[in-house]
Parts: sequence; C-alpha cells; structure tokens
Amino acid sequence: MPKPKNTWLTVFKGREARLNRVIFTILDAKKLLTSYDMYLEIRRNKGFRHTKYPSVDRRMKALQQQHWTTWKGTRRTKPGSDSPFYELSSQGQTAIELDRVSMNDFLKNAEEELLLELRALLSSFRESQHMSQKPRSRGQRSSFR
Repeated sequence: MPKPKNTWLTVFKGREARLNRVIFTILDAKKLLTSYDMYLEIRRNKGFRHTKYPSVDRRMKALQQQHWTTWKGTRRTKPGSDSPFYELSSQGQTAIELDRVSMNDFLKNAEEELLLELRALLSSFRESQHMSQKPRSRGQRSSFR
C-alpha cells in the first residue's frame, strides 16, 4: 500500500483511516465488488490478514452512507439474499487522487496553466459555497453580544 501524501481529508483520518485507504485503493483497481469480495481482497494484503468480515461490511455501509461509494446493482448470494456491488463515487475517486498527490509538490512543480486552473476551480467553489449560504433576515438576533 502506498504511503499517504500529506492528506487532510477526514475519510483518511482517525481509527478507520487504514481500512478506508485500502478499501479505496482496491475499489479503484477492481471497480465493482461486494462486501464479501472486498473482505477477501483485504485479507490478501499484509497487515490486514486478521481483519474480520463484520468490520469490512460495516465500513462499506458507512462509506456508502457518507457518499464515498455508491451501489451499482446486486448479486444473489448462496444463502438467498442480495448483496450490493460497491464502486467509488466521483467524490471517492477525487479523494483517492488527492491522497496520491502532495499539494506542496503540486504547488512547487506544476506548470502555470495548471495553477491557474486550480485557482479558478477553488474560487468558483468558494463563490458557490458563499451563494448557497442563506442571508440572515433582519428579525434574527446575532449570537454575539
């Protein structure tokens, strides 16, 4: 597993960071997997040989609820239930790419065109966030006193 490159993303922080990173890496390579298939792939990695299936299944469901992964159909299992296929969402694909790139190296080594594009993207995102915030009406009191 590659070493992280200076990430500040919340999905790669905390107790679940290692498991999240390996799940993202496997989904990036394999595209579609069920929870059990993911469990089998994770167990093949050194350092994850003792990982239990309930941990992987719970993490896969949590990542789907947080919109890092999406469902892409189901597969019938031998016990007779349906198991969903998971794939990385665009948010998850962007997170794995941001994890692979050090922003310090990018700022030092990127060409002028890429820096201008990044700056334009960041400013348009900031403006859209600013526009989505509701202005306070005159009748509301400020919490500062």
